Amino acid sequence: MTAWKPRAAAVVFGLALITAAVVLATGTAGTLWGLTPIVVYAILVLLDVDVVLATVGALVVAALQTGTAPLELGELMGESLGSFIAVVGLIILLGGGLGRVVTETGAAATTVRAVLHGIGISTRLRFRIGVMASATLLAAALGTLSGASALLAPIVLPIAAALRLTPPSVAAMFHAGTAAGLVIGPFTPPVVTITGAAQIGYGDYLLNAGIPMAAAVWLTGLGMSHWIQRRTEGTESYPDEIGEDLASAPTAAKRATVGFLGSMAVLVVLGIVFQASYTYVLIVMPVSAAVTALLGRMPPNAALQAMYRGAQPLLWLFLLFWLLNPMLELLEKSGAYDAMQRLMAPALDDVGPWLFCMIVLLVGWLGISGAAVAQVVLLQKLFGPALAAAGVPPGAWAAVLLGSSQIDWFGPFPGPDMIGQMGLARSRNLRMMMYNGWAIMIANLALFAVLFLVLV
Repeated sequence: MTAWKPRAAAVVFGLALITAAVVLATGTAGTLWGLTPIVVYAILVLLDVDVVLATVGALVVAALQTGTAPLELGELMGESLGSFIAVVGLIILLGGGLGRVVTETGAAATTVRAVLHGIGISTRLRFRIGVMASATLLAAALGTLSGASALLAPIVLPIAAALRLTPPSVAAMFHAGTAAGLVIGPFTPPVVTITGAAQIGYGDYLLNAGIPMAAAVWLTGLGMSHWIQRRTEGTESYPDEIGEDLASAPTAAKRATVGFLGSMAVLVVLGIVFQASYTYVLIVMPVSAAVTALLGRMPPNAALQAMYRGAQPLLWLFLLFWLLNPMLELLEKSGAYDAMQRLMAPALDDVGPWLFCMIVLLVGWLGISGAAVAQVVLLQKLFGPALAAAGVPPGAWAAVLLGSSQIDWFGPFPGPDMIGQMGLARSRNLRMMMYNGWAIMIANLALFAVLFLVLV
């Protein structure tokens, strides 16, 4: 964090506490002043404060302005453990554990090798398609951008070097391929959150939102990787010493791959057939991990240890969602949502469903910072009650939530996901990565503008 930012964050938090105390003392509840915690949260995140710490700060401000005593706050936090977003946090932890089991049994690497062998690597185009298809599959299965690319890198970078592909071009492939996977995977954090918030089934979500966005991201990224290659070839390259090839996987890894892909396919189909809710994922993750470990000959104790290691880096997300729910409950108690809805109702009632969707999309994309799942929850709280009056059906609302929370992966400013993909591809060319992000961003804005016309 830049030297001045901690001081600025402290000043913002101090002013917010004073504002909350004044709101409590003057009895101005039920006004827009009740939105102070959200404003504080957004500013602290923009000042590079850890998102969990920013949520704690917003929660303290919300508790102060509503006069919530410590005992009552403790009850809210206890109830939060059973809330929708806390369950999503638990799903993410289980997903991280499953990803580690899949990785350690060799199923993930075997999947990549199978895709690359199946598509072939005789030309640059076929290699690009193979890399991006592998990235999409891994991100959809593991629910993480960086985790999928980290598995890909040691396998594909040696081939990229042999084909004289440049690091910026590979970084663009990684970013677009994994992002596409994350918006169509049945149990990824954004998909679970959006289907739950919009109360829509996975199949309908795919048709209305997931597949259109994934296609726009994937195809634009494929084209941009070629465009970037042409502009960086001859000036950037991989070192000759990069080494590792497509050696065949051991038998246990092949069996683990069959167990992982087979169990996921069966469980996903069952979930769609029986119209299972998002809580079904709590069964899917451990069952798929157990089947993968069993066929991969990983002992039960080792499988559990792998689950622990995979979940540990994601603990912050569970804490974030656990703390976020009480903050939202206190905001509702303050009457801030009602005040905002009263203010917006006349304008939103007159704009029509298409413009309503575009407004919310822009608010989420440019106006709300932080974790994508938190963005979805905040938008649902702020605009959900106005959906019926605006005439927005569930499919269109799912598309709104998806676009508003995910387009900022690509721009207008560089983010940690973008930088992470560059690092894994060993690229330092931020300019080309921004060009890739902006192209995908523009393609998605155009896509959603047309999609809303169709859906509403």
